[in-house]
Amino acid sequence: MSQEKVDRYKEEKKNREKNMKKAKIKKVLLAFLAALIIGAAIGIPLGRWIYNYQETHKSKEDTFISSHDYTDWFNQFWVDNYADLYTGAELATDQKTEGITDGATEAATDKATEGTSTEDKSTEAASTEEKSSEASVPETTPEDTGNNDAQ
Repeated sequence: MSQEKVDRYKEEKKNREKNMKKAKIKKVLLAFLAALIIGAAIGIPLGRWIYNYQETHKSKEDTFISSHDYTDWFNQFWVDNYADLYTGAELATDQKTEGITDGATEAATDKATEGTSTEDKSTEAASTEEKSSEASVPETTPEDTGNNDAQ
């Protein structure tokens, strides 16, 4: 039996370098496979979760508009959402009934008439005076006067 041990020891000694290389390669491959399996087990679900999160919370890309377009948008947004809070009045488009005027509509009409110039007012006054004088003096024809004398 001791001779068998000696022969085996000699064989191991002869093939020791080859066996150590094989053992190192096996160890590296096992470590690589273990890392690959652990990485896949963690990385795939985590990657899917991150991708889905980014898709659902994706922000819009920066867009650039002109200042004129922004001003128009902001003014419309303000009127639609906040103007009635500060003015205390409802918009004319929000009225449910037609033909009924409220104080705001009357005030707007008064402001519009105040905006006319004095020349326009004097022209309007002169035209109304002409119309009233024409309406107060009846037109008479020679036939009417002749008929009145006969009666």
